[in-house]
Amino acid sequence: MALTVTAHYLRNKPIHPGLNVRVLLMLSFMPGLVYGSQVVVPPKVNAVLGKNVTLSCRVQVDTNLSLTQSSWERKLPTGWVTLAVYNPMFGISIPSEYARRLSFRSPSMRDATIVLEDVGFADIGIYTCKVATFPLGNTQASTTVSVIVEPKVYVSAGSSALIDGGNETTVATCIAERARPPADVSWETNLYGTSEAHMQDDVNGTTTTQVHYTWQPSRHAQGHTITCVVKHPALQSDFRIPYIINVQFAPDILVLGYDGDWYVGRENVQLKCRAKANPPAQHFRWIRLDGEMPDGVEVVNNSLGFMRPLQKNDSGVYRCEVGNDIGLGSRDIRIRVQDMSQKQMTSSMAIAGAVMGAVLALFLITVFIIVLITARKAPPPTYTDKVIDLPPTHKPPPPYTERPPAIPLASQAPLVASFSQARRMERHYELAQRAPVRVARGDPQSPTHHSLSCQEWICHQNGADQVYINHREHYV
Repeated sequence: MALTVTAHYLRNKPIHPGLNVRVLLMLSFMPGLVYGSQVVVPPKVNAVLGKNVTLSCRVQVDTNLSLTQSSWERKLPTGWVTLAVYNPMFGISIPSEYARRLSFRSPSMRDATIVLEDVGFADIGIYTCKVATFPLGNTQASTTVSVIVEPKVYVSAGSSALIDGGNETTVATCIAERARPPADVSWETNLYGTSEAHMQDDVNGTTTTQVHYTWQPSRHAQGHTITCVVKHPALQSDFRIPYIINVQFAPDILVLGYDGDWYVGRENVQLKCRAKANPPAQHFRWIRLDGEMPDGVEVVNNSLGFMRPLQKNDSGVYRCEVGNDIGLGSRDIRIRVQDMSQKQMTSSMAIAGAVMGAVLALFLITVFIIVLITARKAPPPTYTDKVIDLPPTHKPPPPYTERPPAIPLASQAPLVASFSQARRMERHYELAQRAPVRVARGDPQSPTHHSLSCQEWICHQNGADQVYINHREHYV
């Protein structure tokens, strides 16, 4: 603590080095006492041209010291000049040349803040706040005052009108005029344009900044808003100016009124022509492209009205033409007048569908009955006992083996006749167990259900019976 107080005293009274030793020695023997003072000011203050600025000065004085006086001084090329003095006993003193613009905000032993009104460029410089205490003497701190200039901000429209589909054009220019320091200027938008900045130096160190926004006009952006944004230390917040784009374009036309259900005899129908244009549309006209305009049709308030029931010859192609200062636009619509309404056509189709369904169902039932009757009248299959049903020809042949020489078929005739007799008796027994069947009449010399050549059948007669053997289906 002794070293800290000594440092303060050295700053306050540098011309008494001998006294420093005495105070240090005294504090060494009296550690409970605290001496010192401090002046706190901002190192730099920005003052806005034409407005008021506050120069803050806070005084920190120990309890065992007494404030005798606080003052403000300014450094000029000719030397230091006193601006204002505050004395707790004698009050406030301000020179006449500053009395109109300068005052203490709330003078006290701990506050020496002053307010300087209507700041000008002449107020730029160094200001010092001094505090005198007893017994330590003077303490001071200095601040630098700079004057900044708030820009004048405005938006200027481009020199040429914005025409839909035209070349790239300057939409608008954002201007921050005579700012100190130069302002930060930009455009906010979601359009695909470009920004170009230009800066120009003015008097008293001020600068004018201009930012041009260039864009190719399109009718789809009509009424869109772009925003000029300016940032500057003299502004408490960003300065924003919206600008609405005005794009001129030829009319966009929409024809209303035709619902696709115009039929002969329908009444109170009309075609409405709606146009979106900038500048507003001034010329409307209705024409028919495929013939003369029918009688009983009139144009009322830009709409084509049919003043009578619809007729078949009202079908055709109609055009609405609309014009403004930019150009001419048109819209065609094809009208078809049917014999009956869609509701009536739907009802007729439903009835026709029901009749066709009934006819189809009746046809299917008739076919089913005919098929059923024909199946019942069909004759049952016939059987014969004169044909030996040998294995079918599609059976795979047996593996090849060495066979003995073939025995002549004539030597096997008694064996075949005996086999045929046994087979016939077995067949008669099976047929007796079932319903009697009809035997087809035919040539007893050959099977009734085959017409094969003599080469395809081998015949053998045993008494009154004949046995037919198909050699193609005979396997041994």
